[in-house]
Amino acid sequence: KVIFDWRQIVQEALARRAEIRKQSLQVKRRELELLASRNFLLPEVDAFGRYRWRGFGEDLLATDREGRPRFDNAYMDLTSGDFQEWQLGVEVVMPFGYRQAHAAVRQSQLQLARERAVLKEQERQVVHDLSNALADITRAYQISQTAFNRRIAAKKQLAVLNEREEITGNVDLNTLLDA
Repeated sequence: KVIFDWRQIVQEALARRAEIRKQSLQVKRRELELLASRNFLLPEVDAFGRYRWRGFGEDLLATDREGRPRFDNAYMDLTSGDFQEWQLGVEVVMPFGYRQAHAAVRQSQLQLARERAVLKEQERQVVHDLSNALADITRAYQISQTAFNRRIAAKKQLAVLNEREEITGNVDLNTLLDA
């Protein structure tokens, strides 16, 4: 008789079933979505910076540079390096009430609870199926033991009937066939 350790087979069944692994990944996904939606409750703070060179002029390129006014050639003004600018700043965005963020968090919480409930139900179903399989194994073992014992008893009965036939010379044919 094979005897299984219940805790070990339940743990292995839950670890090896593909639908349980898939649902566990769904739960993990919903947990990460909840974390991301909670980030929308935080104020948005952005730092930015810009540095660039400017070139001004009526024409992009002018062939003769002599005698032309300062802002007549844009390329010449750009390469002179006289017109540079920079900008630094911080921008904070904080909506009043966070209605959209709170709604997203609540939706994520509901989806996570639903996925966890589905996972729990799938695990319950796997344990139920495993319990049924173990009961079937036990039942099949008992039936095979009973059949084996019946075979041994029939063999003994046949031996007794054969001895009786040798001694008395007659035997009931139906009893012999049954044995």
